[in-house]
Amino acid sequence: AGNANYTAAPQVTQNITVGQGSQTITFTSAAPAAAVVGGATYTPAATGGASGNAVVFSIAAGSSTVCSISGGVVSFIGVGSCTVQANQAGNTNYTAAPQATQAFTVGQGSQTITFGTAPTVNVGTTGTVSATGGASGNAVIFTSTTPAVCTVSGTTVTGVTVGTCTIAANQAGNANYTAAPQVTQNITV
Repeated sequence: AGNANYTAAPQVTQNITVGQGSQTITFTSAAPAAAVVGGATYTPAATGGASGNAVVFSIAAGSSTVCSISGGVVSFIGVGSCTVQANQAGNTNYTAAPQATQAFTVGQGSQTITFGTAPTVNVGTTGTVSATGGASGNAVIFTSTTPAVCTVSGTTVTGVTVGTCTIAANQAGNANYTAAPQVTQNITV
């Protein structure tokens, strides 16, 4: 503005270039503390920047044998370190957010053995025992804990004398699964 002695100054302008803003991604879900192969799944969550684009989750290439993601849910498929990646695209006003990662350890899963129906076994006759095991793929191995009453060869139980025959079932573990706890089945001979 002017005053009694000066006229108003002519308007002048200055151009300022406004660049894209930045975004950040923050995981809002805690990494699972007890992830195990075949165990409970995990759903990652994160907040992103102002672009309005969704935060997209993926599994790092080095973790593809440990964990997988489908529909935003992480499953555990092997022992090791799982790294979840979070990305958010930019737009006209915001750059893409730098990738955020969340890493955690996946341990061995557990297995259980379930016996089938107990066979009928008499002295001098045989029956077949059956059981389903866990995901290690190892065979369920049967033994008799009462060899004076019955013997076992493979899945065949032979009655030796009258009494209670106790069959034990075991399944070994592997890199991804612990050995199954031993279970027993009683058969009256």
